This record gives sequence, structure tokens and C-alpha cells, in this order.
Amino acid sequence: MVGRVFDDLPGLERLEEVTDVENVRSQRVLEKAGFQREGVLRRYIAGRGGGQARDAVIYSFLSSDRPPVRP
Repeated sequence: MVGRVFDDLPGLERLEEVTDVENVRSQRVLEKAGFQREGVLRRYIAGRGGGQARDAVIYSFLSSDRPPVRP
């Protein structure tokens, strides 16, 4: 499914996804979809109701990460 985005938008080079650092399930889904973990964004997610900001993990998928298309 991710590869199709690049087919539909030929000039697109990169997809990004950001998820809460504690949301391990979302991180697993992204990794299974082929996204690469790039790092932690410190205090990236604003705290709710005046709470403390939370860390997030950023993932990316580049157009060059797609497997070759089989004929």
C-alpha cells in the first residue's frame, strides 16, 4: 500500500510518520510496513490540558525503499 502512494504521486520522495514514544504497537505497524526509525523527537507532542510535552518517534519511508516491481 505504501508503494502505491509513490506511484500516484511521482514527484514524492519521502513519507513521514510520528508516533508517541510509548506507543510500541504503532511503531511495530510502521516497521512491518517498511518504515525506518530515524530517531526520537524530544518534547515534540504538546501536553494535554497544560501537561508536560511528550517525546515522539519519527519514521520515514523513501521512494527508494520500495522493492523493485516484478513483471
